Amino acid sequence: MKRPLSLTGIPVSPGVAIGRAVLWVSREDSSPKRALEPEEIEPEIERFRKAAEAAVQETESTARHVKERLGAEYAGIFHAHALFLKDRTSLGPIERRFAHERVNAEWAVAATTADLMARFRSLPDEDFAHNAADIDDVGRVLKRHLGGEENSRLRMEDLAGEAIVLVADELTPSDAVRIPRDRVVAFVTERGGRTSHAAILARSFGLPAVVGVPQLLAEVGEGDRVVVDGRDGLVWREPSEDVVAFFRERRNQEARREISLKERSLGGITRTRDGAEVAVRANIELLSEIGDVVEYGADGVGLFRSEFLYLSKEGVEFPSEEEQAAAYREILEGLAPRPVVIRTYDLGGKKGARHLVGSDESNPVLGLRGVRLCFARPEMFSTQLRALLAAAAGGNLRLLVPMVSGVEEIRRVRTLLKKAREDVLERGISVPDDIPLGAMIEVPSAAMTADLLAPEVDFLSLGTNDLIQYTLAVDRANETVSDLFRPTHPAVLRLVARVAEAARTAQKPLSVCGEMAADPALVILFLGLGIREFSMGPRTVPMMKEFLRGISTQDAERVARAALSLSTADEVSTFLAQELRDLAGDGAPRTAMRA
Repeated sequence: MKRPLSLTGIPVSPGVAIGRAVLWVSREDSSPKRALEPEEIEPEIERFRKAAEAAVQETESTARHVKERLGAEYAGIFHAHALFLKDRTSLGPIERRFAHERVNAEWAVAATTADLMARFRSLPDEDFAHNAADIDDVGRVLKRHLGGEENSRLRMEDLAGEAIVLVADELTPSDAVRIPRDRVVAFVTERGGRTSHAAILARSFGLPAVVGVPQLLAEVGEGDRVVVDGRDGLVWREPSEDVVAFFRERRNQEARREISLKERSLGGITRTRDGAEVAVRANIELLSEIGDVVEYGADGVGLFRSEFLYLSKEGVEFPSEEEQAAAYREILEGLAPRPVVIRTYDLGGKKGARHLVGSDESNPVLGLRGVRLCFARPEMFSTQLRALLAAAAGGNLRLLVPMVSGVEEIRRVRTLLKKAREDVLERGISVPDDIPLGAMIEVPSAAMTADLLAPEVDFLSLGTNDLIQYTLAVDRANETVSDLFRPTHPAVLRLVARVAEAARTAQKPLSVCGEMAADPALVILFLGLGIREFSMGPRTVPMMKEFLRGISTQDAERVARAALSLSTADEVSTFLAQELRDLAGDGAPRTAMRA
C-alpha cells in the first residue's frame, strides 16, 4: 500500500472532493510514418482537406452543445478551434509537409501540432503558453477524421459506484466538456495554469480543480484514493483516515456556511459595524450569470464586460444593433431596479480582435485597445452606444468607458453619445434623460489626473489589475516577472488614495472592481480611504458582505493611514494581514496577498 503523500499545485477552482484516481489517457496515433510517391501527394492533400472539413463540422457541433449547457462564452473556445481548422494559413504548414517531406497526413498532423505545442509551451506569457492544449485538441480531432485511433477515454470499469478524481498530464477543452459529471467530482493535472481553458471550464462546472502539480503522474496511480483541495491547491494521495475526516468536515462546513451567507446576503443594505452603507456588486460577462447576481444577493452589477457579446460570437462580425439592444435589455430588465454598469467594448491588447487593429502590434497591451480602439472604429462604437441607449429605459443603466487616459477622451465619448441619442430618439424610442457616464481608472495618467476627470463624469471605477500592471510595468502573465505584480506596492496604493481623494472632493461615487475588491485585507484599506462600492465575482459577494458587517470605518481609516506610511509591498502585505487577523479574528476570510 502506498504511503500518504501531499502534493501542491495551482488552485483554479475552489472546493473539496474525495474520490478514486482515474487516469485520463490518450491512445496514441497508431499510423506509422509513411513515405509518399510523387503521384500520391495530391490525393493525400485532398484526403486531408476532407478530414479538416469533417473536423470543422464536429467542432462546430461541440460548440453548439457547449453553448446550450454553459453559454456562449465557453462555446467560443470551440468556435476558435473551428476557425483554426478553416484557416488555410493555419493548415498550410501541414500541407507543405506533403510536398516537402512526402509523408502521410497522419504523420504530418502529428509532427506539426507537436512543433506548435512546443513553441507555445516555451513562451513566457502564460496566456499564450496554455494555448498548447488547444493545438493538441485540434490535432486530435484532425487525426480522428483521418482514421487514427487517438481519443481520450476513461477506465472506470473497476470503480463502479465510486466518486472519481480525474488525473491527467493536461486536459484539452474537448476533454473537459466530455467529463462525465455524474461520476467525476474533481480533476488534477500536471500541466496548465489559472487561465487555461480547462481551468475556466472547471469553474463553470463547479468542479474543484488543481493544475500544474509537479510529478503528478509519477506519484498518483490508477485507483489511488485522492483528496483535492481546490482552495489551497493541495492534492493528497492515499490520505490517512484523519485527513479524510478533516476534509469531509471542512467540505460540510463550507456547504453550510455558503447557504447561511447566501441567506444573509439577501437581507438588504450592507452596513459596517458603525453604520456606513456599502454596496457590494457583481462582475459578470454572460447573460446566463444574471441569475447568479440575484442568487448571491449582489447589489446590482458593478461591471458587465460587453465585449463578450462579440468574443463569444461565431466568426468575426459584431452582433447587430438589434442583437446588442436585446442583450442589454435582458440584463437591465432582469435586474431592475438594481444598477447595472455596462462597460463599453474593451477589446484589443490580448483580448482578440486583431483584425480590428489592422496589424500585429509589437506591444498590444500598450497599443490600440479599449476606448482607443472604439475611436478608431467609430461605426462599431456608435452602434454599441445606440443599442445601449435603446435598451436604457428597461432598467438602471450606467455606462463605463475603459482605458481612459485623459479628459479629452471623456468629452469625445459624450459627443458620440449625444449623436447616438439623437439617432435613437428619431426612431421614436424613449431614452432616459440622465444616464450616468463613468471613467475606468486603470492607467497612471488617469489616476494622476483624477481631479480633472472627476468633474467630467458621474462616477469613477478603479480597474485594479491593469492599474497595477501599468504602474509597475509588470505583465502578471509573464512568469519571469509575475512576482513583481504586487497590489500592495506603495506606488499603487498612493495612486488609489489620490483617486479616492479626487472622487471625494468632486462628490462622485468611486468603486473598485477586479481581484483587489475581493481581497478582504485590501478592502479594509479601501474602506479607510472612503471607498464604499466594490464589485467582484457573484460567488464572493456573500462572504464580502458578511466581512464588511464586522468592520468599522474608524478602524479602516487607521489601517489606511498606517499602510500608506510604509515603504515596501512586503511591509504593507504583512501589516494588512496582521490587521485582518486582529479585526476579524479566527474567522477572518483568506487574503490573496503574499505576506
